[in-house]
Amino acid sequence: MPQNIKIQINPEVLTWAREEAGYTPENIANKLHIPTERYLRWENSKEEIPLGIMKRIANYYKRQLAVFVLLTPPPRTKKPNDYRNLAISQEGLSPEILLAIRRANKYLTMAKDILGEEYWINQYQWQNEIENFKIEQTTKFNNRLFDWLRGKLKINIDEQKKFRGTEDAYRKWRNSIERELGIFIFQFNMPEGEVDGFCYAGDNPPYTIVINKKLAASRKIFTVFHELAHIIRHQSGICITEFSTEEYGSELECNDFAGKFLVPDDEVVPISNIDELSTIAYKYKVSREVYLRRNLERNFISKSEFFIILDELKGLPIPPKKTYKEIRILPPVASKSTRGERFYNLVLNAVYENKIDYFSASDALGIGFSYITSNE
Repeated sequence: MPQNIKIQINPEVLTWAREEAGYTPENIANKLHIPTERYLRWENSKEEIPLGIMKRIANYYKRQLAVFVLLTPPPRTKKPNDYRNLAISQEGLSPEILLAIRRANKYLTMAKDILGEEYWINQYQWQNEIENFKIEQTTKFNNRLFDWLRGKLKINIDEQKKFRGTEDAYRKWRNSIERELGIFIFQFNMPEGEVDGFCYAGDNPPYTIVINKKLAASRKIFTVFHELAHIIRHQSGICITEFSTEEYGSELECNDFAGKFLVPDDEVVPISNIDELSTIAYKYKVSREVYLRRNLERNFISKSEFFIILDELKGLPIPPKKTYKEIRILPPVASKSTRGERFYNLVLNAVYENKIDYFSASDALGIGFSYITSNE
């Protein structure tokens, strides 16, 4: 039986894998139903580990078993700056968020390897155009940037109003940003209330925006443009895009950017009640909170009125989710939903051009060989 077989692992790699996964020794010991002291012996000595337990550890840490016999630990995953409020930030990042960060890093590395650094540098030449919209000696955004961005994304305000609901709007904004700006938009399941999204915009492209898959479509849209503001400012960040009295600095300005882009100044009209707010917000395929904020920014309501209405909105009952007949979602459809059309097609094309093998493509896309070969 596997439980009777023991293997020798590198204790330093075991510690590295646990910390990268976001677990404490107590967390993982509880999952394994063993004393914490026993687990710590494996991290602090070269004591052999039963194979069955080691497989479970590898599964919890989302690592291949072979990783644990490496001679030295791999480099730490580079994390975006944490722009969430202080109370949340002090709690650290959950294993689900850390896994999403690792996956995003993995996909970006693969995209860079497939197409090469020069391709991605050329892809982001639009960053040079943005220099024309900088306001000297300030971090705020020039209003001319919004017109430029709409032209770049090829979606004007009239087309935005014609979107068939917020789900359709999210898909169209996502596809346009991926196609026209070359920014991947991934979406992963992450704990609600911990993270809305994060982005990578370092010195070495490509870049990505990562969205919490559990968010409502209207909040996803706002988060996409909030993270895009960070990328325009060459910032990598982890964010919660809520409106509160704790907004400040970069988060305040990125919220401001997203709201002004989605609902331009000349499209904002005063609202008198929540029903009217709901109707107009849907017209632009944004959340009620976003349109309410735009009323505040245009001085149509006072700050105290803003927070009174905002509290009213938060107190409204959450409408029940629509129930649909259970249907089987094909793996390629689920893969595209998570990774986006651009990354999905990039990996498939790389297989057919013999730039990567079938195993690497299957692992990156989370689909079987049969789905990959069926596209040939």
